[in-house]
Amino acid sequence: MLFLCSCSASFTYNNLTWLSSFWVDDYIDLNKQQNKQLKSIITTTQQWHRSTQLPAYKQGITNLKSLFNQQLNYSQLKEQVVFARAHFTNLLEYANLPLAQLGLTLSLAQKEELINSIQEQINEEQEEFKQQTASERKSERLERQLDYYQQWLGKLSDTQTALISTANNKHHDSKALWLLYKQTRLNAAEGVLTNNTLNDNEFVEQLSFVIKERDAFMSDELINSNEANLDLYVNLLLELNTTLSAKQRENVNDEFDELIDTLTDLIND
Repeated sequence: MLFLCSCSASFTYNNLTWLSSFWVDDYIDLNKQQNKQLKSIITTTQQWHRSTQLPAYKQGITNLKSLFNQQLNYSQLKEQVVFARAHFTNLLEYANLPLAQLGLTLSLAQKEELINSIQEQINEEQEEFKQQTASERKSERLERQLDYYQQWLGKLSDTQTALISTANNKHHDSKALWLLYKQTRLNAAEGVLTNNTLNDNEFVEQLSFVIKERDAFMSDELINSNEANLDLYVNLLLELNTTLSAKQRENVNDEFDELIDTLTDLIND
């Protein structure tokens, strides 16, 4: 949602169909008909997203602002955070079938190119991961966290910095588990893409599953880690809320209003 605040983000959202060719080219070379099919998928999905999901985002932000200006409650706040995180799942649920049908048109060479491109990206992430210690990753994450909260609150007090640092120290470093998840999911996609025994319906059904059922490829350890980190995040928000100055509360409300205005503009474009 923070991403949507910038003018460049609004430009990106409103020009997704045009920009998609540049992004997809990093992974696979589509022929003219496939490009046309992809752009049709993106256009249709964006129309659905603008008319159904952006209003849901806006309502979620409005609900969060209302909670923030009342007495924050753990269960209500967690419900709103979980609701916000479900939006990406909704997107996959909507777009998985047409994307799988596009996958059906790929040649063997295109399938290999796509698999190799994603594998290369995962390998690069794994190499970066190996080059850092757990302490270095903690330190980098703390910097990002402090920047994030400063954007919302303004200058942080010593107490707030300490709360953020404590929560960061308790945060479960699940990067290795996420990399394993990505590899597992890619392996599953490769198993579908290279299986010559599947008929068209079986291919689309199985590839659709890989696209939309992200949790199916996560280990129990990763799922539990995500849940623990979610609880840490919600509790940190509750703790920070008790420390806010009048100026910081004004800053947060301004951030909420900016998000709501941006979403309103995107909905009406």
